[in-house]
Amino acid sequence: MPHQTAKATYAFNNDTSEAANQLRYLGEILDPHSKDALTATGIESGWRCWDIGAGAGTIAGWLADRVGPSGQVLATDIKPQHVQQWPNLTVLRHDLRGDQLPSGSFDLIHARLLLMHLPEREQIVQRLVTALRPGGQLVISDWETNHLDLVLDSPSEASTHAFMRFLEVCRAGSPPAGIDTRWATRANSVLRAAGLADVTTVTHATSWTGSTAGCLLHRSNSIQLEPKLLQLGFTESELRVLRDVLMDPRFVISSYLMLTTTGRRVT
Repeated sequence: MPHQTAKATYAFNNDTSEAANQLRYLGEILDPHSKDALTATGIESGWRCWDIGAGAGTIAGWLADRVGPSGQVLATDIKPQHVQQWPNLTVLRHDLRGDQLPSGSFDLIHARLLLMHLPEREQIVQRLVTALRPGGQLVISDWETNHLDLVLDSPSEASTHAFMRFLEVCRAGSPPAGIDTRWATRANSVLRAAGLADVTTVTHATSWTGSTAGCLLHRSNSIQLEPKLLQLGFTESELRVLRDVLMDPRFVISSYLMLTTTGRRVT
């Protein structure tokens, strides 16, 4: 999961031992929604697609299957080592914040959980529009993480408190890391301002139960972010309670809202 000028530091590091777990959980919880959104673009054999911030490459591989041998998929990330090889899939190390855009034009450009991390997000959208062919579509998915009342069921008040504290501390650390917790709600207007037509936004959310992928993602995040969490006031005792409850099937939370916005270049 990739990703900053005012270069803020991306909160996660694909080089850590926990990164593969994080990327796997993200794929499990988000790929079905992403595939639905991308299918809705009318993707066909022969299309040229660009998956930005490709992470583990699960969507890039799926796109490669969809466009077939006559199509082409480019998967980019600042640290693309987790992207698996696939027929008609090219993997490149690429930093969207400063590197030149790939040459040529694309039928489809997809970015998931990327622009919310990049302070230059609005300028990047303008650049991505220029990389689309006429009729090409831009699909952007990001979480809206401003709403934190996510606990649906919990085994104890202490467990609820630890999880809520975790969310609050993560949110407090978001602006310094360059994260805009409300960016997803602005993407529709930004794509329209960039000149795209037929701009639509689909909102997706579901429940996550302890020990399943969504809760395991939070647990993985707590491991990767532990030094920062402790620095921001989270205690080791709270971390133990948090990690225990995220494995407890009695614990049920809502996912963040995933807002997927799609727009089409006209000329």
